[in-house]
Amino acid sequence: MSLIDRRRAWLPWLLLGLFALATLTGPQRPELAAWWRWVWAGGDARAPLEALVLTELYLPRWQVALLIGAALGSAGCLLQRLTANPLASPGLLGLNQGAALGLVCLLVSPWPFTPMGAWLAAVVGAAVAMLLVFGIVRLATGGLAIDGLLLFGALFGTLLGALVTLVLLIDQHALDVIRFWLAGSLAQVVPSQIGPLALVVIPTLAVALLVSRPLEILETGRDTAASLGVDPRLVLLGVAALVLLLTAAAVAVSGPILFAGLVVPHMARFWLGDRLWRQLLGSMLLGALLLLTADALILRLDDQDRLPPSLALSLMGVPWFLWLVRRRYLAC
Repeated sequence: MSLIDRRRAWLPWLLLGLFALATLTGPQRPELAAWWRWVWAGGDARAPLEALVLTELYLPRWQVALLIGAALGSAGCLLQRLTANPLASPGLLGLNQGAALGLVCLLVSPWPFTPMGAWLAAVVGAAVAMLLVFGIVRLATGGLAIDGLLLFGALFGTLLGALVTLVLLIDQHALDVIRFWLAGSLAQVVPSQIGPLALVVIPTLAVALLVSRPLEILETGRDTAASLGVDPRLVLLGVAALVLLLTAAAVAVSGPILFAGLVVPHMARFWLGDRLWRQLLGSMLLGALLLLTADALILRLDDQDRLPPSLALSLMGVPWFLWLVRRRYLAC
């Protein structure tokens, strides 16, 4: 068995094993027999409370984790390949901070704070942040330089983060409502969010796979891409729009989950290689599995569900990066 075959074999199975270990062990966890009865009997009528816990507590949360993990992993992959920066992540464009500001503005406004209203406010806030970043870069540089987008995105994100902090210091009620969301958590997920999230994420992921070929051509250089009939500006705007949709949809539901968009693309490249469509597919799958595993580990460590999944992601991601850096250093 070749090295690439071994990579394909153990990495996803490792995450699935960690997920199973965290889910099926420990106190207050659904027994394996309960899952078996629910899958094969559609929810055992003799145990309605058991079926209610599975269908209303665990399954919606896991479905959202799969969608958000796939979205953030793919967004990070697209952004890293677009910018040729291995440290790029969706938060660098100010999307997380823009979504947070949109949600805070809804909280202090007279409009009712509903799950759908919060989702729309976060998406609109992220979209406005990206449009402003693109507009500022356009005015400052006369074009859409990739390094300019990252620089102005980071600066503008810092400004938006300061505005969010200012509003929360003024309004204590807003801080109480949004604090779990700002930490990045799946604890507040409700089943009604699954439909809109899937309606945005799944088609966007399909389009991302279609865009992978022009983006891969653009990586050879703007002149080469233009000679092959690929418009660099159109590819840039298209990929940015995809990153916006994926990130905004995910952040609107769970808040800013750190490390997912940064770590997952590197894991996917290690698993499936450098081809963009392979790395993108790997980022979808590994992102979904990684966030699912991280959330299960958090529930395993804290039954009261107070810790954010980013904590488990950092515990898994930091050692991975250290090992990856050491591996590349020894290869030089």
